[in-house]
Amino acid sequence: MQNVIVETDSLSLKKIIQQSWRVPWEIAEKVEEIREIMKKIRTKITHIFREGNSLADSLANIVIESQAEHQYSCFQELPVKERRILNADKAQIPTFRIRTHTIIPQ
Repeated sequence: MQNVIVETDSLSLKKIIQQSWRVPWEIAEKVEEIREIMKKIRTKITHIFREGNSLADSLANIVIESQAEHQYSCFQELPVKERRILNADKAQIPTFRIRTHTIIPQ
């Protein structure tokens, strides 16, 4: 396996793996494992906003919530929500991050 692009929605993790930031001791062992794997294959780690990573995020949530391994071999096996996300991405339908702030009058 060569030329692997790793996309993460955690800018902190990207900077830690790239040695731009100090590694917190709690994850030092895992980060070292990741770095060793990245040395063996040609990889590039990039930051992607959460909206661009929604399918991976949604699939990860399925595993976390069920605490079980899941494997999908084809599009039809994906849950409905994940098929919708994939179809929207394929159709290049943009997703937006909207932040709202409540202003409390004084």
